[in-house]
Amino acid sequence: MTNPSKRTLLFTGAYAERDESGVCVYEFNENSGEMKLLDQVSGIKNPTFLNVDPKSQRLYAIGEISEQGGKTGEIISFGIDPVAGKLTEQSRIRSVSSSTCHIQRDEASKHLIVSSYHGGLVGLHPIVKDGQAGELLDEKKHADLVPVGEDQQSRAHSAFYSPDGKYVFVQDLGLDKILAYTVDETTQKLNFQGFTQLESGAGPRHLAFHPSGAYAYVINELNSSVTVLRYIQDEGRLEVVETVSTLPSDFEGESYCAEIAVSEDGKTVYGSNRGHDSIVVFSVNEDTGCLSPIQYISTEGGHPRHFTLMLGGKFMVVANRDGNNLVLFSVSPEDGKLTFTGYTVTQSKPVCVKPAVFQV
Repeated sequence: MTNPSKRTLLFTGAYAERDESGVCVYEFNENSGEMKLLDQVSGIKNPTFLNVDPKSQRLYAIGEISEQGGKTGEIISFGIDPVAGKLTEQSRIRSVSSSTCHIQRDEASKHLIVSSYHGGLVGLHPIVKDGQAGELLDEKKHADLVPVGEDQQSRAHSAFYSPDGKYVFVQDLGLDKILAYTVDETTQKLNFQGFTQLESGAGPRHLAFHPSGAYAYVINELNSSVTVLRYIQDEGRLEVVETVSTLPSDFEGESYCAEIAVSEDGKTVYGSNRGHDSIVVFSVNEDTGCLSPIQYISTEGGHPRHFTLMLGGKFMVVANRDGNNLVLFSVSPEDGKLTFTGYTVTQSKPVCVKPAVFQV
């Protein structure tokens, strides 16, 4: 009996009209970093964020529906054929009452959580028995739950589960808050637990936990910074430790942050700068979780909206929305610094890159 081989696929989302290819599938060569286009899907308006479940061979994409002068969200469920590298659409389900910008799945694949920037809200969907997204279970508006200043507007940008799976932390860019929720398995509702207040004007966007589970890092879009947070597990609470800039001290232009990631070994944190068009590389103090910048490297394209560390930590792929390209960097095993490999792939307005490894 032969052992199954592994295949790495890279899924990308983009800004796209319905008649354009918004979701693409690439085969990723783990040795060379080469990306080979296998499939592309049209028929979805702005599938700007994806979630991949390699175990169930499912992909979930957000989409946008125009209705009566407004916009609402939808979730499109796909089956993945990892041998052919093809996607098959299985269902579309209406989501929350405004367009969405992020989708997250819990480790047990019981629920999907969507975030709506324009609606200032989060929504909870079940993953039903066939692996598809089910009807909306709950919708929470942040402005109904926390204080909102006169000059503020709620902008929910992303939702991430704590490492223990007990809490969901939602970044609200407009309120400079991180809201904590639990998912009630009995009522199938989101239960608000409290919030962490960040600096005024920070604009928290995305969050990543340290592999130790002791710390989390939130990248702040508006003031180009990363806030280090201590995770108080028994209370489900985040506590601010420090905030550091993502930009060189001599940079005077306009720039806004987007994505953040932590290396598998927990020694390095990465963030993207749109405007400076760079990835900032931080070393992590293993005792405190605090950050020190060690590199700022060009993303070889404009507006790095998203990036991903490939499994194994050997490569990083950056999606430059305005550069219309996917750019490959190698990662130093010694200090986590990046080197541009010279390899790029052209793609229209990519804004999300998600890798997954399959047994084939």
